Amino acid sequence: MREIRSVNNTLKLYELEPEVAGGFGENTVVSNYDAVRAKQERAVVVHLHYEFSGWLGDEILETTPCFIITESLACSIQKSDLKGYILDDVEISVTEEFEELYPEIVLPKFWRIIPQGTVEVNGKYFRNWSEDDFCLSQKSVLVVSEKALAVLKKNKLDYCDITALEVLNS
Repeated sequence: MREIRSVNNTLKLYELEPEVAGGFGENTVVSNYDAVRAKQERAVVVHLHYEFSGWLGDEILETTPCFIITESLACSIQKSDLKGYILDDVEISVTEEFEELYPEIVLPKFWRIIPQGTVEVNGKYFRNWSEDDFCLSQKSVLVVSEKALAVLKKNKLDYCDITALEVLNS
C-alpha cells in the first residue's frame, strides 16, 4: 500500500452508509467469534445469512461489516472495469414481522459483495488507499472510488448516505 498525495485534493473517495434492512440471521458463521466478543478483531464472516426485517428498496444494504447488493447491481458492477471486490452467495430470509408488514414485497436475488481494498479514513480525509474501487476502512465502513460511485448511482440508492472524502496531505 502506498500513500497517495495530491497537490490540490482533487482525488476523492466516497464513504457509503447503506440502508440497514435487517441483520445477521441464525445461520451466519463468524470464524473469529471469540476474538470479536473480546473486542480484539472485526468479524470475519465466512457465511452470511441476511435476515430482512424491512426494506425500502435500495440495491445495496449492510449489516456491519457485510454488504449485499441486488443481482441487477451485481451485473452492472461485473460489466464495468471496477476492481477490488468479490461477489459471493448470501442466504436470505425474512422475519415474521416482515411477512406481516410487507406481504406484497418479493425480494430479488441478492449477492454479497466483499470489498478487497483497504483505506484509512479520519473524518473527511483518507490516506493509504490500496487503489481498489471497493475498500473497507479500519472501522468497517464501505469506501468506493468515483468510478464505483458512478456505477452504483445508476441503481437505486435513495437511503444510502454518501460522504465525499479527500486525500490527506501529510
